[in-house]
Amino acid sequence: MKKKALQLKLPRLLQEGMVLQRGKPVTLWGEGLPGSRVEINFQGSKRETVVGKDSRWQLLTDTLQTGGPFPMEIRSRECRISLERVYVGDVWLCSGQSNMELPISRVKDAYPYVFQNCHNPYIRLFHVKEHFNFHGPEQELESGEWLEADSDTLAGFSAFSYFFAKYVNSESKIPIGIINVSKGGSPIEAWLSNASVADRPVLGKTLALFRDDRYAAEFIEKNERQQSDWQKLLKARDAGLASVPWYQDWHDEGWEPMELPGWFSGDRLHNFSGVIWLRKRFDVPSQMAGKPADLWLGTITDSDEAYVNGCLVGETGYQYPPRKYKVPEGILKEYGNVLTIRVLCERGGGRLTPGKEYCLFSQEGRVDLRGTAERKWEYRIGCRCSPAPMMDFIIRKPTGLFNGMLAPCMNMTIKGVVWYQGESNDKNPEEYEEYLRRLVTSWREGWGEKMLPFILVQLPSFAIDLPEQNSGWPEIREAQRKISHELEKVKLTVNLDLGEWNDLHPLRKKEAGERAAAAALEFDAGDGKTEQGPVPAGIRKEEGRVIVTFEPAEKLLVQGGRLEAAELAGENGIFYKVQAWTEENRMIVECPAHMDAKEFRYAWSNAPEGGLLCNLRGYPASPFRMRIG
Repeated sequence: MKKKALQLKLPRLLQEGMVLQRGKPVTLWGEGLPGSRVEINFQGSKRETVVGKDSRWQLLTDTLQTGGPFPMEIRSRECRISLERVYVGDVWLCSGQSNMELPISRVKDAYPYVFQNCHNPYIRLFHVKEHFNFHGPEQELESGEWLEADSDTLAGFSAFSYFFAKYVNSESKIPIGIINVSKGGSPIEAWLSNASVADRPVLGKTLALFRDDRYAAEFIEKNERQQSDWQKLLKARDAGLASVPWYQDWHDEGWEPMELPGWFSGDRLHNFSGVIWLRKRFDVPSQMAGKPADLWLGTITDSDEAYVNGCLVGETGYQYPPRKYKVPEGILKEYGNVLTIRVLCERGGGRLTPGKEYCLFSQEGRVDLRGTAERKWEYRIGCRCSPAPMMDFIIRKPTGLFNGMLAPCMNMTIKGVVWYQGESNDKNPEEYEEYLRRLVTSWREGWGEKMLPFILVQLPSFAIDLPEQNSGWPEIREAQRKISHELEKVKLTVNLDLGEWNDLHPLRKKEAGERAAAAALEFDAGDGKTEQGPVPAGIRKEEGRVIVTFEPAEKLLVQGGRLEAAELAGENGIFYKVQAWTEENRMIVECPAHMDAKEFRYAWSNAPEGGLLCNLRGYPASPFRMRIG
């Protein structure tokens, strides 16, 4: 069969509604009939090129006029493509894992105004969907389109990306295009190029395995089957799913009291894996009876099904999403309501996460669902079993996401990169600094721009699922700080104050996005500083004290309480908390009389307690450690 001649074609990134980069020549590219001439007319300028033997063409525009929408025409002898809405402004690539991916829909309750007057054609987002390839870089994205911010699209926008773009747009008044290339749970190795892992034997061995398509397919199938088999086993053994399921059985026999929210504790539940049923009786104000209501159940480890008066009102398949369910009309009654939750605990550590909201509410009233002395939660074991098999995801393997999601974007001329990642590398933090160095360097090579701006979003506070010691999070924050100071045109935003000790996905994406946006604007302003907050510049001993000096030379503040995050260590390397306070641009640290202090560190924990050092603008100092003398 004769192969059909390829007609003129644009990549998915160069489609209606796109944003092109201002201030420098822009690459345009596509496919066509080999040997045919391609002509592009845009902003009164004409550019031409010839399609190569590989059916690909590429050219550079002049420096473009900011604004839009502008029309663009691309034509060859065989075909013509007309675009009516092309914008010119700044294009930022936002990449990382779940905190970069998390949509507006997950944080909308923290920002109830976000959908009001949100239509803005100058804020546009292209979301790159999950796709992996272990053989080599893809040429084209599998799917995607440019969307403008409005009430119909905003819920699916990356929250961080949107607030970042909104702030930059509000300050610059120009179109802002965001290419969001992120995937929850992905480690940094998945975003490294083939060349970046070539000299790493362990990564190379893993990559060789997954280049075998049969092996990769069997890997996916095995993980899915093991998890499915485990859940089927629980369903078959669960006494709570008998002929009269426990969510419809109101008898008290077999139920025992439990203090919740909190961990599932006690001798019977130590390291419990299996199904546990929870129950809470409650009344509602008369005006809420029969009316629909919202049910908030914090977060639950690991997965759950929630019933109100025997009616399923919501279910979630893993631990991280907030449980925000809707109770339909006609379910609630004034007295004697029963909330029942079937919880699957995969490997111990089951809980209703403390510090979260547990309530039922509507415009007619609110009911607190935390346990009380009069109305305690109750529990009953549905079944015990061995721990769930550990899930391993193919998106975690080296180079897969670089090849499948990032590489197809590298022809696109961009302003810079915002990188928010690190949570999934806490098991090998000692390698993160080198991997991050390779990522920045190789991405710059891929874009052909040695000084491509990078903004590193440092990990915020988090603690609940981490060991108190050797969690890896302080080391990853330090790696992010060191790379930002080592490599030119790299900025660091510090977010310790924006985290939540009990949530891997903190809600304050607006503040985090705006902090990164302020750093982005500093590139245009010629501001060469790496960090927005105070930066340690020197350390010395003086009369039984250790004095840390910060730059710039301006007054230090402590926000959020008394300074408690200062530690000193002697020759043995064991750190002890010590008293510290600030004077102008210095931190004064009281040195214990018995110690010959050799090293100092600040905020070196998962979620530092007490106040945080910051400057007059409220930007916090990064955690750090320094040798003394």
